[in-house]
Amino acid sequence: MSVLVTGATGMFGGLITEKLSQAGVPVLAMSRSESRAAGLTGGSVTGVVADMDKPETFKSALEQADRIFLVSPMHPDLGARECAIIEQATKAGVHQIVKLYGSVDHDGDPLDRQHRMSIDALKDCGVPWCLVSPQTVTDSHILAQLETIRSERRLYACAGEGRMGMVTADNCAEVGAFVLQEAAERFAGRDLQITGPEAITYAQMAQQLTSALGVTIEYIDMTEEELTQAVVEAGMPEEDIELQILCHFRQIRNGKAELVTDTYQEIIGRSAASVHDWACANQGILE
Repeated sequence: MSVLVTGATGMFGGLITEKLSQAGVPVLAMSRSESRAAGLTGGSVTGVVADMDKPETFKSALEQADRIFLVSPMHPDLGARECAIIEQATKAGVHQIVKLYGSVDHDGDPLDRQHRMSIDALKDCGVPWCLVSPQTVTDSHILAQLETIRSERRLYACAGEGRMGMVTADNCAEVGAFVLQEAAERFAGRDLQITGPEAITYAQMAQQLTSALGVTIEYIDMTEEELTQAVVEAGMPEEDIELQILCHFRQIRNGKAELVTDTYQEIIGRSAASVHDWACANQGILE
């Protein structure tokens, strides 16, 4: 068995590649860059070059793969990109497609519509498929603010009092790697919604960081306009902010991220990590 992992240089793709490699599973790790693909090669991992905007470049890798882990950057063309890859994978005869989705309720917003295009294609493709759906990802929210945590001892967001079932990327990758090594039929058609042990507010996240680090971390709640201005000043293109930041905080603020499940416990057999657990394990980079 071999698994093609798209986006293998990203957070989720990289973790899935690592966990499959540790289990001795042959992995085709995708990158758009020849040099980065070469850097991925080692052990049971072979770096391959492909471009999501050129689905024909996936042909060779898909012909070698039995399964595919599909993860894409948040982009206005996410749906079209993934649909084209699903079509290519189906033609190549892959045995399973596992797609990274999400369990925050985006309620039909532009990002959700892109993902829904891809999910509809999965439902029609005839290949066993499964969704791995993280709730609010601890790593993404904390690492994005690493400098302000270190220098100001502050977290900034526009999440209000909204609660989040925060889950670590590592816990989600454990589930994804497990599913990719099981019989494809076992999880076929399921949306595996992975959350942490409880739903917490941003202020409570700051409290858990405070407890883990032994220094006070303060949460500063902002308006969308204030956060947009700050992010633009930090260098992010304004056109990227809605899909990559604002739509997520909006749903948290509106109570759409409160889901807590026992899916991780069901599949892996132990409790999911809390924000406090994550901060203790990553204390060195936060100080």
